[in-house]
This record gives sequence, structure tokens and C-alpha cells, in this order.
Amino acid sequence: MLNAPIHHSPFTIQHYEMANYLRDFMSDAPVLSARRPTINEFFLSAYTLSIYTGCELGCPYCDSWLFGDRPLNETIHIPLDLPQRLDAELAHVDRGDLIAITALSDPYQPAEQTYRITRQTLQVLADKGQPCLLQTKSASVLEDAALLQRMNESGLAIVMTTLVTMDPHLSEKLEGKAPPPALRLEMLAELKRAGVPVGVAILPVMPYVNDTQSALRAMLRACAEARVDFVIWDYLHIPNERHRSRVNEILARVGSFPHSYYRDIYQGQATVSAAYRHDRDVELLGRCDGLGLEVRAPQRIFAGKLSPANEAALLLKHSAFRDRVQGRDRVARIHHSLAEQIYAGDLRPAALRDSPLALTIREILE
Repeated sequence: MLNAPIHHSPFTIQHYEMANYLRDFMSDAPVLSARRPTINEFFLSAYTLSIYTGCELGCPYCDSWLFGDRPLNETIHIPLDLPQRLDAELAHVDRGDLIAITALSDPYQPAEQTYRITRQTLQVLADKGQPCLLQTKSASVLEDAALLQRMNESGLAIVMTTLVTMDPHLSEKLEGKAPPPALRLEMLAELKRAGVPVGVAILPVMPYVNDTQSALRAMLRACAEARVDFVIWDYLHIPNERHRSRVNEILARVGSFPHSYYRDIYQGQATVSAAYRHDRDVELLGRCDGLGLEVRAPQRIFAGKLSPANEAALLLKHSAFRDRVQGRDRVARIHHSLAEQIYAGDLRPAALRDSPLALTIREILE
């Protein structure tokens, strides 16, 4: 597998100054995360998997900086035996559970050009018929387009990329080593033409940086023009003072923003205030609807390809999001609660009676 031929795409692969590569074998720790207590509505996942530890892209807003004392992009651990260990662990994983390859690093960062651990991992998932979603900013994923196409034809394989701006100059300041935003959307368009479902994660929405009407409009219009299958978004997370200092450095790089701006929005918490979230959610949802963009992965992508419980839970969670944003709080609470019960295998049949989706959910679960 490591010596498999490389089929070059028409896209230019961006090269970076090399990080330190540490080739090693994994400890006794599991490759996969524990099964999630609740299904992830953004990435459809019951499990997560990180291929490489460390990331050469090193985007400064990334939460992964929090998990080590050294710089995220300094040393990349190459898990030579990960595919074999994953193969063994999949014996205990339901084929209706999706595995998201997102986690702590880009699976197609430069190390993949040499070691092909992600390609080998995808082949293991393909052999087992395990649904997967992977998130990358690198056009190198196109070298595995044929494999991903086959995986989606026989099961489910989704590719997502992250956008924080369509402005290439701002992108260089926010994520300097990542490929340009336009290239990422071209990458998704080519994957979609190959029959692979694709989505965009606007992650993170950063107050005073990429949350203006013009910035959001540009990103969503570009997604619509690329004909992506869906978009998701969430807001900058600032869990501690260490990350807050990094965010302040980002702000200083892109403009002159008083620190009080973020104090007003975060109010001493790790996440944005409920009022800020609601206002931006309303604006983003309205713009997506106007452009014909699906918010969250549409059911047509995963219908019949996940376990009935997972499919029903996702449909309910996605509906609950729209219900909440559009002011149907009671229905949102009902649908969120039902999703939790169904995913946990603890549904009380009478609980469905208050849901407008009751008939659809019963049909999925039967």
C-alpha cells in the first residue's frame, strides 16, 4: 500500500516547509473514539478518527492547539500501524454507524503524500463497508476520488472542507498554509462530479472577522455556485486563556479590534452568547434558503445507508435546528429529545405522538 502509484490530479498540490515526522506504532489506546453518547448532527457520526497527530497546516484558530504543549505544526506523528489496528476494532463497530475522519488534524496534510495512511485507512473502511465522512482542506484528496466514489456507491462516503472566508488575503492571515478557498471549492466540485457527496463547514464563524454580511454572503454564494450538497456552521470556541491569547493574536493580524469586543459577545464563557448565536443563525439560515443551499446534510444522502436509529436521530436533530432558529422552541425540544432517545435505543413509542415527523420516523424505524 505504501508504494501504491500516485495519480496526480489537475490541481496543484501546495508544498510546505517540512515539519518533523515521527514514525511510530500506536500504544494500546484505541484508534477510534468511544461511541458518542449522542450522534453528531454536523458530521453524522457515532465515532471519530484522527489519522495523524499534529497538523502541518497549523491554522491558528484550531482547537487542536489546546492538546499539546508544543506547537501543533512542529511534529507530526505517523501511525504506521493505524490501518491494521482499525481493521481489528471494526469487528466491534456496527456497520450502520458512521466514522468521521475529522478530529485533530487534516488527513491529507503533506505527510499523506509520503505515507498514505489515510488511503490505507479508507481502504480498510471500504473493505468493511463502514460509512465514513472525512474533512480536509487539501486537494490531495482528489487522488483518492475513485476509491471514495466506490465507497459511496456501495455504502456512504462524504467529503467536507472548511471555509472561513473567500478573501484570499484574509485567508492567508487566518490559515496561511492551507490551500486557497477557491481551490477547496473547485476540489469539492470535482468530487461531486465523481459522484461523492460534498459539504462545506463554515468553521469557525469569528466575530468581527468573518461574520459580516458581505463575508457570509460571499461564502454562501460561492458554495451555491460550486453546487455543494450542504453547509454547516458553528462559532469560534475559546475554552481557556491560552486560546484567548491566540485569538487576540489573530485579531491583531487582521485588524484593530479592542479586546472588549469579544468580552461583550462571549461574556466570560467559552462560546458566544445566545443572542449573538440566534442573530447569526437566523441570517445564515435565511441566506441558505434563498440560495437553495441545504443546511445540514440532507436525508437523501444518508437514507438507507446508516442504521435506522441513526437516520431517524439525524433527521430529528436537523429538524430541531431549523425549528429552534425559526422560533418553534417547543417542537425543537421535542425533536431533540426524540433524537436522543432513538440513538440510545430508548424510545418510548408514545413519545412520537407530539412530533410532526411521527409518521416519517415510524417508517424509518420499521
